[in-house]
Order: sequence, then structure tokens, then C-alpha cells
Amino acid sequence: MKIRKFSLLLGLLGGLSGCGGLDGGEQGEDPSVTDVPLAYVERTVPVVGMDDDAPDSLQDPARFLAGARLLVREGVSSRAVARDVTTPLLGRGHDIRDLQVSYDGSHMLFSARAPEIPDLDEDEQPTWNIWEYDFATGVASRVMISEVLAEQGQDRYPAYLPDGRIVFASTRQPQTRARMLDEGRPQYYPLEERRDVHAFALHVMDADGTGVEQITFNASHDVAPLVMADGRILFQRWDNKDSENRFDLYRVNPDGTAVEPLYGANSHEWVGDVRRQFLPLGMSPDGKVITALRTVESRELAIVPAALNVDGFVNREGPLHGVVSGAAEQSLDLPSARPGTASAAGWLADLIPMNDASGRFLMAWSPCRLNDNGTLRPCTPDYLSRGLPAAPPAYGLWVFDPAERVQRPVVQPRDGLWITELAVATPTRLPALASLPERETVLEDANQALLDIRSIYDLDGEFSGFMDPLPAGGESFAGFADPGTVTPSQRRVRFLRVIKGVPLPGREVRNVPASGIGRLPAFGMREIVGYVPVEPDGSARVQVPADVPLSLQLVGADGKAVYGRHGAWITLRPGETLQCQGCHGGNSPLPHGRQQGLNASINPGAPLTGAPFPNTRTDVVSFADQGETMAQALTRLYPERVLPMMDMIADDVWTDPAPDPAAEVQIRYGGLQTEMPVSVTCQGDWQPGCRAVIHYPDHIQPIWDLPRTALVNGVDSDVTCSQCHSRRDASNALQVPPGQLELTADPAPEQPNQLTSYHELLFDDNEQQLVNGALIDRLAIVLDDEGNIVYRTDDNGDLILDGLGNPIPLVEPVEISAPVRAGQARNSSRFFALFEAGGSHEGWLTVEEIRLLSEWIDLGAQQYNDPFRVPE
Repeated sequence: MKIRKFSLLLGLLGGLSGCGGLDGGEQGEDPSVTDVPLAYVERTVPVVGMDDDAPDSLQDPARFLAGARLLVREGVSSRAVARDVTTPLLGRGHDIRDLQVSYDGSHMLFSARAPEIPDLDEDEQPTWNIWEYDFATGVASRVMISEVLAEQGQDRYPAYLPDGRIVFASTRQPQTRARMLDEGRPQYYPLEERRDVHAFALHVMDADGTGVEQITFNASHDVAPLVMADGRILFQRWDNKDSENRFDLYRVNPDGTAVEPLYGANSHEWVGDVRRQFLPLGMSPDGKVITALRTVESRELAIVPAALNVDGFVNREGPLHGVVSGAAEQSLDLPSARPGTASAAGWLADLIPMNDASGRFLMAWSPCRLNDNGTLRPCTPDYLSRGLPAAPPAYGLWVFDPAERVQRPVVQPRDGLWITELAVATPTRLPALASLPERETVLEDANQALLDIRSIYDLDGEFSGFMDPLPAGGESFAGFADPGTVTPSQRRVRFLRVIKGVPLPGREVRNVPASGIGRLPAFGMREIVGYVPVEPDGSARVQVPADVPLSLQLVGADGKAVYGRHGAWITLRPGETLQCQGCHGGNSPLPHGRQQGLNASINPGAPLTGAPFPNTRTDVVSFADQGETMAQALTRLYPERVLPMMDMIADDVWTDPAPDPAAEVQIRYGGLQTEMPVSVTCQGDWQPGCRAVIHYPDHIQPIWDLPRTALVNGVDSDVTCSQCHSRRDASNALQVPPGQLELTADPAPEQPNQLTSYHELLFDDNEQQLVNGALIDRLAIVLDDEGNIVYRTDDNGDLILDGLGNPIPLVEPVEISAPVRAGQARNSSRFFALFEAGGSHEGWLTVEEIRLLSEWIDLGAQQYNDPFRVPE
């Protein structure tokens, strides 16, 4: 076979370590002999039709692809014999992935799933299990010996921790399921946010498979852990909050603390509409992350390796503070074309260093091939110029020698078989033990954590008061933070709202259709944990639930969110404190969430120790410590103020002299005349389990049905919302609902699982008119872009004429946009303006009702926010 030469970045790739792999085949030609054992997976090439799912998907880590086997050979010599490790244990038709060698080179972890059992449902099929292979004895055994324990979840992506334990990704989620019982729900395995498959989270366990503990709590998948040199765990996270749908790199301590984004946001564009994702492969000696760039769905399993400078950048365009040179990414000069493209470079499925002092690399590589009407052609310039489609790859096992700049086959490519993952049993340096933060014992015992925000007005290192124009004297942060300059009523943001995501069950537990969630099912279900006031300097300090996905919203005195939704879930472990510097602009390339590399905070805190904050009263906060924020000083003196509140109460403890208490914001659920979304107990005494859970039929429709009167043209009139906004008037005669808005509790004709009022508020509709005693859509003549009438034509494009020989104008229904925008109460002004000063419905709704409506909309305008409240 012809030897293909290509260049390589020797300095960068020379120390690549920690790559995972999967491959198989027979020994090919190699001029050198090594005693280093090799492991790889050989699999039958999947037969996939155009309408079939791709063999591999980042969105479905539990996907099963039958026809793999784990092969181990004693070296790359042509005399080495490949031995099938897994077929004698699992039988034919099993799947193998995720090879990971121990640091001393003596053992190897891998994931395996036994063959499907005919006539059994999917939830009764074998699950992915983690196995360990001993290179010395040649014996493989399942890590979890107990069959019952092993089948309790889908377990993949194992990796050795430096303390001897194992980190892996799994659907088990024991902490999440335990909390379900605490919250009065049955235990179930949660789905990811698309609601297609069960969500994977990172877990750790002892070497014997016991002591399983969940350490991450994202609402979608956390997978592919890789231990970094400092002992922290690099992993891939599916950021899919509010349908973000991207796969970024994160890192976390082995105990689950200090979760932070590492790289990827705003860095996914590849070419055209193709988006690349990041899957960790290994680490280089200089701290760069070697990642596999790939697509979400993969038919060819092809990757493009690249080195990411994660110590200097958080994304392609976002250097960390103080980084003035270098590049965020570095391409590796390897034979690897972008997935879906034909190139003479061929395709790469995996890469791993031999680590035997030879400087060589193993590659699962396929030459590029073209399909010329059923005949395979090489990717020469001549055939490429003809535009022939790419043929499926044929992955073999190859050795690349950078010293000679050549690659040689170890296992030749063969029809019907792929080699896709690799491992080499050579020792590597043991990572350090990660430095773990101290946890606050009382919070830890209560399964709670602490969020400490230095200033919400710190927007990527720049001052923002979230209003234009700014109050006089408040043009700078110092002026805006001074309560003697800017009064509370002048501040647009008054509260921090803490929101908790609700894990959704699979259909085997509860069938929750998309209509049961609401207008935008991607928002999922949400609960309100509570509120804390934002202090004049923008600081806030609040106790939050641990081990759950949390989101934050900045809220005004009217209950409406001021700023866009938080772009990713926040998770904290029991007793952990998260120090947050500020806020982040949408689509900003600047780093956010990384504790390393941020600009200095714009909030310097208290200027002196032992003195009050400038221009503040001293009867509440008589002194502060230098550098303390207002929230830190206040909660140090009054620890109970870290507890969130279900009611929106902002008492001004800073303005000197003390303001009239009547001027304070106090909007209480208790002021509602309809059912409250929270218990009376939680209103007066917040406890860790307190939540506001809003269901449209239970809490919003009753607002429309509540009897109410008001003066209309000087006459005391019935202004009950659902009575007025109905297709029937007071005498039961058919009418066009006022404002083209019907607020009745009848089932919606378009979706019987939703109420008419729900559908009318959130979905675009056609304007109606009353014609001959019937409600019909109003039609309007269609005009083109230049204002000319568009006429009806037949299939041949000829005008259709009426009985008089005149062309017939084309008409279409007149559309009305929905008055409410799900997730955006503040941008639903067409609705709320009716109840404001000067509006046609001024004063008809109370501030408590406006607040509840705003909360419901800001959460996502869900139909239900508890899967077990959705009718079966």
C-alpha cells in the first residue's frame, strides 16, 4: 500500500494523553516492534438509510449500535495476535465504547451493552454497563458485580480519578431522584430538555462499583469526563436551556463543586449552516485541550481534532482578562477532513499517542473514497473535480510516525468493518488531587447552597443600570450605587428571582404531551424558589436549593423581568457558595461564569472598615468591612436575610433619612382573591421546600373568571374578564369577542388540552367578524410588495375570471398577533398597557394579579408546571 506523507504539529501532539477510543482488526505491516498492548473496537459498518437515525448522536448517549467487539493485541507488530475480549462474555451483537486506560497502564475501563433481547420493550432491554479489563490476566469483569445494581441506569464514559475512584456518565441520578421524594413526587429517571431520552449526569463511584454519587445536575446531558492535570474534570455539557442546543466544554471538581464553563459558547459555526460541537479527547503537556470537532448527528463517526487554549480563552472570540496574544484554537495537521466533505485528507475517527517514547500515534483512519455510480474511486484531483459524492468511510488502524512523517497500516481497511476507538496500555502521569473548597456545614446539612452576586450592574466589566436614560447623578456606578443620589423608585431592578427547573418523567411514568407544558415546550416546567431584594450597589445574597438546576431573573417592582433570561443552568452542591461577579450581555464573546480571567469587579465595596456605606443610615447597617458589598454586610449582621421570600418585599434599609414604610414594595400572594400558587406557611416562613408553582387552569384562568365590577362611563358595570371577553354577550347572543380576545375556560378548538383563553393569549389568530349570525374569519385582498392587487391563477398561471370576465382578487385571513409573548412579560406591553394608567382597563386588575400574571409569563407561560398536575 502506498505510504501517504503529511505534516504534523510535533510540539503540540507530542505529549497528547488521555484519548479514548474504540477499534478492531488484524495486524498489518509495521517496521518496528513494541510490547505495548493495544486495544480497539471493531464493529460492523452500520447500514443506515436516508430516513434512519444516524448511528451516533450527542443527544442520545444511550444509543445502541449492535455488532462491536473489543480486541486486544500485544503490540503493533505484524506477529501480534488480536484477541476478542468481549464476545465470549456478552455474545454476538453487543456494543462497546469509551476505552480508557489506567494511569499505570495495567487496566482499562470500557462501556458495554449486551445484545438486544427479542420481544422485550426498550425499557426492559439490557443497559450500558461499565467493565474493567486487566491487561496482565486478560480478564474483563463488570465493575458493578450486582446485576440488579448494574441495570439501574445507563452507564457510559468511564474514567479513572487519581484517588482510585471512577467518574462516569449515567442516567441513574440518585440525588435528583431522592429530592423527588422530598418534594412529594414519585421517583423517576428524568428526561433531557428535548424530552426524547433520559438525561445523563456525571457520577463517581468506588473502584468496586459501590458508593455511587451524582455530582452534576444539568437538565440535559453531562458526558465524556476527562481528568485534567490539576485533578478537575473536563466534560461535555449539552446546554439546552430554552432550546439553546449546543455542546460546550465545562469543568468541575470531583465532588461536584465549582462547575464552570470552560470553552465553546459562540464558537459553533463551521461552514455554511453546519455547526461543530466539542468532544474532549485528551490533554497536551502545555495545558491545551485536544478536542474532537464533530457534528451532533454523525453517520460516518468522523472527527477533526483541534487544540483549544482554554487557559487563555473561553471561546473563539473571547480571551480571558489579561490575555493579549495567541489564538483560541489551533488546527492539527492531520489527515482529517470535515465530516460530510470529500477531501484527499480522508477521515479520522480517533487518535491516540503510543506513549512508548517512539513519538508515534495510533489513528482510526479511512482514505477518502468517491462513489462513481457504484464504483469506488480515490479522491484524486481529477475525481474530486467531477463532483462525485463521497462513499462511506473504511476505517482501519494506522500508525503515524512524526519523525519520518509517514503513516503505515496496522489493520488494513476492510469492507463491512470499522475501527473507531483506540487505547494504548502505556503508563501516563497521575493527575494531582483537586483542591476542593470548604462547605458551610449548616447549609450542607439542609441540602442548600449560597449565591453571592457582587453587582448585577456589572455587565461584562462595564456599568449598566438597565435603563435609559439613567437618573441624574447616576450616570456612573458610584453615583448609581449611592442611595442618596438614586432612590429605590428610580431603579428599574428591585429583585432577584430564583427559579428551579422541574425534571420531566418519561412516558412510562407520566405521559406529558407538549400541549401540557404549553406554548413553548422547550421552556420545560419551572418553579419559583423565591425573591431577594437587590441592594443599591447591585449586590444580592441568597440561599438556594443544592443539587438542582437553577435560573435567575432580574425583576422590577411590577413583577416583570427586566433583563433576558439566564442563558444556562446554575448548579451548586450542598454547602457550596458561588461568588458571581455580575451579569453577561447576550451573545457577548467576553468570558462569563469562569472564575479565572474576569475583569476586575466594578463594585469596590465598602471603602473603609468600621464605617457605614457613604450616604446611608446607620440604624440598620452601622458599619461594614472594607470591600464588602451591601448585601454581604447586611446578611452578615442579619443572617436571616439570605433566605428568599415568596412575597415581593423590598424594605429600604439604606436611604437616609428612613423613608415612609408605605413607599416600600410589598406585593403579597395573600392579596389575591383567587387560589395562591404557594402555601400560606411558605408565605410567612420560607423553608427549603417552599416553591411557587403556577398552573394556568388553577391560578390564571380564575383571574379571568373572578367576578369584578368597575365604573364604565360613570356606570357601575360587570367587568368580569371571561364574561365580557366571550363570543356570547349578556343575552347569550353570538358576538365578536371584544378586542378579538376570548377568555373563557372552554376547551380550545385548536387544542382541546388547552383552554380557549390560553390559546387566545399566546397564539396568533385570525380576526373574526359576525356575518349572518355566524363568526367567520375576516378576509382581506392580498397585495404584493409594491401595493398591487394579487389575483387568483390556475395551475398554469392563467388568471381565473368571474362570471363577468373580471379577474378575481386573492384573499386571505387577517392575522392578529398574540397579545402575550411567552417568557417575556415586559415585551407583552400590548396586553399589560390596558391595565396601566390611561389604559382602557385601568385598575381592573390588582397589583397582586399583575404580579402573578407577570411571573407566569416570565417563567414561559406554561400550561402546567408540575408533570403530575397534567391530566392523564
